[in-house]
Amino acid sequence: MINGRLYFQAWLVAVVALIVAFLTLEPPGEPVRTDQVATFNSQEAVDTASDLAAAAPARAPGSPGAEAAAAWIEQRFKDLSGDGHGVATQTMVARVDGKRIPLRNVFFTLPAAAPTRSQRNIVIIAPRDAPSGVAGGTTSSAILVELARTAIRTSYRHTIIFLSVDGGTIGNAGTRWYLRSVDRTRIAGIVALDAPGEGDGRVIPIWSSGAGRQSLAMRQLADQAVRTAGYQPTGLPSLRDQLLRFAVPETRGEQRAAIDLGIPAVTLANRDESTLPAGPVIITRERVDGAGTAALWLVNLLDAQERANAPDAALAYAGKILRPAVARLALLLLALPLLIMALDAAARVRRGRIRVSAGLRTVAWRFVTPLAVLFLAYLLSTWGIFRGPDIGRPPKVADLHLDGQAWLGMLLLALVSAVVWLWVRPRVLATRVNPPAEATAALIWLAGLTLLAWWVAPFSLVLILPAAHAALAATVVQRQWQVGALAVVALAGPIAVVLIIAGDIDRNPLFAVWYLCETSVSGARGFVGPVLAATVGVCVVSLGKLVVFRVRKGLVAGRVPGAVRTPR
Repeated sequence: MINGRLYFQAWLVAVVALIVAFLTLEPPGEPVRTDQVATFNSQEAVDTASDLAAAAPARAPGSPGAEAAAAWIEQRFKDLSGDGHGVATQTMVARVDGKRIPLRNVFFTLPAAAPTRSQRNIVIIAPRDAPSGVAGGTTSSAILVELARTAIRTSYRHTIIFLSVDGGTIGNAGTRWYLRSVDRTRIAGIVALDAPGEGDGRVIPIWSSGAGRQSLAMRQLADQAVRTAGYQPTGLPSLRDQLLRFAVPETRGEQRAAIDLGIPAVTLANRDESTLPAGPVIITRERVDGAGTAALWLVNLLDAQERANAPDAALAYAGKILRPAVARLALLLLALPLLIMALDAAARVRRGRIRVSAGLRTVAWRFVTPLAVLFLAYLLSTWGIFRGPDIGRPPKVADLHLDGQAWLGMLLLALVSAVVWLWVRPRVLATRVNPPAEATAALIWLAGLTLLAWWVAPFSLVLILPAAHAALAATVVQRQWQVGALAVVALAGPIAVVLIIAGDIDRNPLFAVWYLCETSVSGARGFVGPVLAATVGVCVVSLGKLVVFRVRKGLVAGRVPGAVRTPR
């Protein structure tokens, strides 16, 4: 089906171009210097955390405890300002599962020092709410209050905004609401706190990613601040993990709401990126001091420059930076052999005066069943059979249950899938296309979908290309073990994503598969990804039909052709 020599030559061109692209790796920027000092009163912060825990032990969004916590933080800000000047609130209503949940942000604005006044703002965010049954998270607000107390005695060139947000556990609702109500171009950077003073150990995790991009400049400042405070920051994920996380974002911190809007932001936390766990809360003065000092150093470093670089799709590799344009070009180069094979197949079909339209229709008809199932699954999520998104974001893992209702929904999807296929199958058979012709048409479809994916969601190619190249190569190999090895290559990307997500949500891989499917079909991850996955999957299956056809024809041997067995 494919010209092996041309395919190999295309790979040579792509590999040489990739090497040239990686030669453009840039070193990170120089460390920022500041004349400010960081003196943080950790004992005061520990006492403040205890006071909040006593005033509002349960702070689920919309609950009386959440309102008590809002009143508590507002009073603390007013005590700091003296006359209440600079303290304000912002009310909103979020709708979750058909319920209206009142939310309230509280913020305290500290103007810049007059002689060095800047036109930009540094925003420090602390989520105030906690999931039902979770007592943690009080150090976020405690460190925020203590940072405000320290800042009052310091002269900053930027205006500092101390923002206590509500709705952090329902899609970062409070942060997203605030950011959409202000002039985002004036924000120099955002420092989010997610219980960084809780737990033990000398490591402070840093969250710096959003949907398809990350804030590497802010990450560098946060690393510098944490090390200056005497603690160790978590390292950036490997290049492979960065690519997979860009392809299937799974990030929940307050920084995501900012990064998605193009604002530089990081979150200092006490755990890898996930929701607050249930169980006992450990708060020590040493940990609070380290987290608070790191946050204060980060604010000082931000104040020493005009603005941190905006987040983008740059990748970190070997201590250097691969710029977004180069990363996109590299992905296109990896798709180059596939695109050339599609053009070559189309040209050969045209020279042979073979109509490829029938094959294209066959593959198009095969798209109908998975797309119909996706549409029905989305409807089931809007009807409440499957859990829908929380304010446009994937819901908390604890709110997803593989219960009887979920099994009923999956059974309904299976029945509808069978019915739709029974309706589609006669139309597929009516085209009278043999497996080689269908595979040629599938390759043309696959090339078009690859270009579309590169244009609208370039990092989805991290999952598409291994499967596409493996399926294409499997149509010409001559040994069964090679087919098996290529099948492993095709599945490597999805399996890696499942394992990463399983670690992020602290569940087993089977639940992670359910979680990914459920949050994808509900629209919580957008609609481009699921549609691409369905259509690309159909093309790969159509190519796989040619592999099965070749096996049945005896063109794929179970052992090396010509090998002679030695008699025993």
